[in-house]
Amino acid sequence: MPAKGREGDTAVEAAPATEQFVYCKGCGTKLESRARLSKPRVVVSSMMCDACTEKHGHALMPAPGEPTYCYRCGSLEEVFVTPGISPATYHICPKCLPDRYARYQAGDFETPPKVAPEDEKAEPAKAEPPRKA
Repeated sequence: MPAKGREGDTAVEAAPATEQFVYCKGCGTKLESRARLSKPRVVVSSMMCDACTEKHGHALMPAPGEPTYCYRCGSLEEVFVTPGISPATYHICPKCLPDRYARYQAGDFETPPKVAPEDEKAEPAKAEPPRKA
C-alpha cells in the first residue's frame, strides 16, 4: 500500500545535489550535510526535523500510518508489510532502492543470495597431489 503524502511536502526532485544532504523522515526537508555521516561510527540520534519530532513524539520515525520520506534523497517512500504471523514493515524508496522496491512490489521479501564479483568467480587452483618422502 503506497504511503499518502500531503501536497507540497515532498522535498526534492532526484538530483545529484541530493547526495550531499540527508532528509527528514517526516516531511522530506533537508536536515544536514552528509559529510558528518561519512565518518566511521557516527551515531545518528535524529532522523527528523524539530517540527516533525515534536509532531510525532519521536526523533527517528513518524507515527505509524503517517507517510515517510527517504533519509537519502527526500522522496516519498512506499510502505510494504510482509504477510504471516509476525509481519515486518519496510519503508522503501523507489529511487534509492529500485531493485528491492521491485522485489517487494512483486511480493518477494526474501533476501537474494550474494553473488561474488566476476574476478572472484574464477576456478579455484587445483591442489597438487601429496609428495612422497
